[in-house]
Amino acid sequence: MGAIVFQVVGVLVFAITTFACGRLIRSNPSLDYAQRPIRMVHFCYWSLLVLPAGVAAAYPGWTRLDAVLGLSSLPGGALASVLGSLLLLVGWYYMAASNRLLAKIGKGTMAFKFPKLTVSSGVYGQVRNPMALGYYLSLLGIGIMIHSTYFFFFNLLVVIPSHIYYVRYFEEFEVELRLGETYMEYKQRTPFLIPKLSGSI
Repeated sequence: MGAIVFQVVGVLVFAITTFACGRLIRSNPSLDYAQRPIRMVHFCYWSLLVLPAGVAAAYPGWTRLDAVLGLSSLPGGALASVLGSLLLLVGWYYMAASNRLLAKIGKGTMAFKFPKLTVSSGVYGQVRNPMALGYYLSLLGIGIMIHSTYFFFFNLLVVIPSHIYYVRYFEEFEVELRLGETYMEYKQRTPFLIPKLSGSI
């Protein structure tokens, strides 16, 4: 139960930090001022969303979370395995492809080295947040594969909405400050999270 409480509290603190830091950079929209709030929110993402999930995986274990809460597990079988694996593979593809493009074209990496240029080709031509999309699909795919009702619905209804809020309210505003007009133009023509089929691959 402690691991579950850790997850719930982590999401709440992450959402509050995102809101507070978003207000800060809006009150003083300069890139120099924004550096500290940006790094604070990224630290909170890793420590309050990713770390608690890792703790729950170690103990009591993702496959035991339903038993801890007295929940029935999701249906298993071949169909669930295929669907979960498909979501996971597509999610991994989007995360790997977006990281590669950020490094090659954007001259940066996820969270630790901010990209210096707007990336608009490849998966970024389909959707402007392919890394987030891959993250969400991976979480849901894992939930289906391990048949965990808690894992699937906690991520679907709590983690993913809180992360979407972070991307919409904080990250995209910060990227506008950092990359300027080229990102603003890219943002206008590229969907937020649902890929357009006409984007380049």
